[in-house]
Amino acid sequence: MSVDLTDVPVAFRPAVEATLGEAGVESGHLAVELVGEQRIRELNREFRSRDRPTDVLSFPVDGPGPGPGPRELGDVAVCPEHCSDTLEAVVHGVLHLCGFDHETDHGEMLATQDRILAGLRDPVAVTRPTRSGFVGLAGRPNVGKSTLVNAIVGSPVAIATVRPQTTRRAIRGVATDTEAGTQLVLVDLPGVQRPRDVLTERMQRRVEQELAEADVVLLVINGEEGVGAGDRYIADSMLGARPDVKVICAVNKADRIGRNIVPVLAEAAELKGVDQVFPVSALKGDGVDELARYLATLMPESPYLYPPDERSDQSPELLMAELIRGAALLRTRDEIPHSIEAKVGRIGRREDGLTVVEAEIWVESESQKGIVIGRNGSRIHEIGSDARRSLERSVGGQVHLQLKVRVRKRWRRDEDMLDRLGIE
Repeated sequence: MSVDLTDVPVAFRPAVEATLGEAGVESGHLAVELVGEQRIRELNREFRSRDRPTDVLSFPVDGPGPGPGPRELGDVAVCPEHCSDTLEAVVHGVLHLCGFDHETDHGEMLATQDRILAGLRDPVAVTRPTRSGFVGLAGRPNVGKSTLVNAIVGSPVAIATVRPQTTRRAIRGVATDTEAGTQLVLVDLPGVQRPRDVLTERMQRRVEQELAEADVVLLVINGEEGVGAGDRYIADSMLGARPDVKVICAVNKADRIGRNIVPVLAEAAELKGVDQVFPVSALKGDGVDELARYLATLMPESPYLYPPDERSDQSPELLMAELIRGAALLRTRDEIPHSIEAKVGRIGRREDGLTVVEAEIWVESESQKGIVIGRNGSRIHEIGSDARRSLERSVGGQVHLQLKVRVRKRWRRDEDMLDRLGIE
């Protein structure tokens, strides 16, 4: 490599060389400078119109690809005061000089960054193949699939309530163990049911499609209820159609039945196609790590399918809408849960850092609207307060939620409305 590193601090030259090598850059010049908070703020203000400090800024000069004369890659400014990991900031900045852009490349830059850092910190790790694949969750309604996904991922990516059929979409939760080099993409699916309208037809079709494409199927059973006819139907009719795929069974809520779980585990092991059975408590976390580690061993050798720091494939709008719907489900109890949907129209950020969310709750009749609003607006106020707290945990800051209730008659039977909601 004939890149001029004289303007790079000695401590960072190995990281810069490794990054340029990974990017295929063999010649040129670049500079890396450590700057203070005031200087990084000035650079942000001058070149990005943002009056605040950041961890790293990159200023590319020559574009990627061959050109006349030595390539001038550009400059990287790193502010250690705002870095949790200075080495990572340097690698990130140099990748930008090489033409990478994590906002548009669907995870390529961050996956490359992770690979470079792994090689710098553990040279053996860079030669170890990674494993990544899809785990489709099957099960009857209300057995705890969403709670189990959240437990494995380590953060809420799917709403979990005591109401059956809370999940309407195929929601992917991503659990990455960079030390082990594994990534589970957990596809949380609606509970298997008999379709009764366009909405439930779409939900059931999505279940069947996702299970057909999964690398491994995780069948979740409610340990309190034992193995029932619905569990046997799923194992025989749906999972039996794919004898080539491994089926792992998680008997959930094991903490609630103690030793009485033994016959349930035995029954689960007898289900058609089931390879292994794990007792777990998705709510308390018991047995979840052991289950996740075993699932990871079943994943095919593959590069990470999502950037290692991602936890879900949901857009911010969809995730926020789900959190709002979850709050509404909990507050309306058994009155109108299946008629409720939420849609986020706009997300904005004020100069003071406050996130502004404009959203609607949909119901199917004026009487349902009255239930959601409550006497003198009491219930919609409770829903808004619960939802706002969930949104603040999600965004890591204060949120101002503007919430309206609208009547959308027969929305569950309206193909166009379901399309707009992203329920395929």
